[in-house]
Amino acid sequence: MGKTETVKSISEKVGLTQQESERIFDKFVEILSDHLAHDEGFTLPKLGSFSTRIRESYQTYNPHYKGMINLPKKKVVQFSQSSTIKDELNNE
Repeated sequence: MGKTETVKSISEKVGLTQQESERIFDKFVEILSDHLAHDEGFTLPKLGSFSTRIRESYQTYNPHYKGMINLPKKKVVQFSQSSTIKDELNNE
């Protein structure tokens, strides 16, 4: 499901126009992205928690150049699913 399908589903379930739903969706994503950019995690009930962590630099093999390359450390997003969604996915 992409953005278009998500916006359409929101507009149908909430009773808003697709333009209003898209504005709300865009602001929601912007707010969540800002939290992650400032190292502030957040939780979406019944879905899970998002946080950031630093992935240390490491070496890996590059098959194109047939040699080892160094990948620098960087900030990555980490997701932990809630027990609710875990149970739902496993039909428990």
